Amino acid sequence: MAEEKDRPAGDGEDKEVEEDQEEVLKKLQEEIDKLSTKDILTQMMMSLSSLAYKKMGLPEGTNDRFKNQTDAKLAVDAFNCLLNVVSDELNAQEKENLNSSLSNLQLNYVKIFK
Repeated sequence: MAEEKDRPAGDGEDKEVEEDQEEVLKKLQEEIDKLSTKDILTQMMMSLSSLAYKKMGLPEGTNDRFKNQTDAKLAVDAFNCLLNVVSDELNAQEKENLNSSLSNLQLNYVKIFK
């Protein structure tokens, strides 16, 4: 019993939480390992799309303070480059969706900055 008094409260709980976190990270890494390069590039394109809209100040009133023409152009151009790289790996529907996204990005860029 003396040992229990000497041990800090929650010590066992902390170790249990740490083990749970390690297990979650291990499972997450296993899921990441299953992703293809195409999956990762497509996700990067979606992130670039969101960033581009934010850097265009869209939606207005929400992202005005982030408006930056140089950053918006770089995000749109990077999206375009990645689309060119991954294009041969996409099915028709994916290609159509991503081309449509690119067109919308480009149209909004021109509308806002030109």
